[in-house]
Amino acid sequence: MPTRDTDHREEFRELLVLWAARRAGILDAVMTRAGTPAAVAREADVTERAARITIEALCERGFLKQVGEEYEPTNRALGFFAKTDLKSIGRLSHELDALDRWVALPEAMQSGLPTPEPPEWTVNRLGAHAAMDDATVRAVVTAAVHYHDGGLRVLDVGGGPGTYALEFAARGSDVTLLDAPDVVERDRKQLRHEDIELLAGDYIDSIPGEYDLVFAGGVAHWHGPADVAALVENAAGALAPGGSLVMSESVRGRAANAALVGAHMLAQSERGDTHTEAQFREWLSAAV
Repeated sequence: MPTRDTDHREEFRELLVLWAARRAGILDAVMTRAGTPAAVAREADVTERAARITIEALCERGFLKQVGEEYEPTNRALGFFAKTDLKSIGRLSHELDALDRWVALPEAMQSGLPTPEPPEWTVNRLGAHAAMDDATVRAVVTAAVHYHDGGLRVLDVGGGPGTYALEFAARGSDVTLLDAPDVVERDRKQLRHEDIELLAGDYIDSIPGEYDLVFAGGVAHWHGPADVAALVENAAGALAPGGSLVMSESVRGRAANAALVGAHMLAQSERGDTHTEAQFREWLSAAV
């Protein structure tokens, strides 16, 4: 019977195969232009052995299917080349982007410069956010709503594709989502039929408006201490009398693997890290 460790090894190897196939051009060739190993080898300028073995692995993992003499992408592979609907992207494209940045991390550790941002970084990150487990989203929103017992004008700070905002809205809250202009521009299409107000801006600089609940889910660890302090101060300034700020985070020293999340952010962001309970308490106290 397979063990959990075996399952993790298989998932890791799957990710490595996808990463190598993307870097070598095999993934793009087989998904869009070429249907046989020989054709993929020509298109991607790789050996036919590399094309054949990679295609067979992708077929075994459910990303391709054989139709006659050729291979075609399955629905599981849509997220690699269909970027219009964020929910169709899934998490794997972002995981491949993250692996790109991990590979570049040793040089970044020496230079002090951030790792290069992959070409479709933002849309793939939003796709991964949109693919969050529904039970987790409901649990986080439930905790936030229960913490603030009252009328809810909610601001979702750094809300991305609206994963949390949609859940707040479904519970009857008046919801505003604040994020960077390029994210909000995509949200205008993604959320055009939803009753969510979209606000483009930088929450580190300022947070306009007045709200009963300011919510930041998984935002702080993308930033360093000075920026998180500014976020907390701005959020506090946007609260109505009696309002609440709720942040959902991996707190260093409290959450399992929080330090590893910090190491992940070393590769994925310019100043990101996980932060301690004492730091959050200091920032909150200073903002009151």
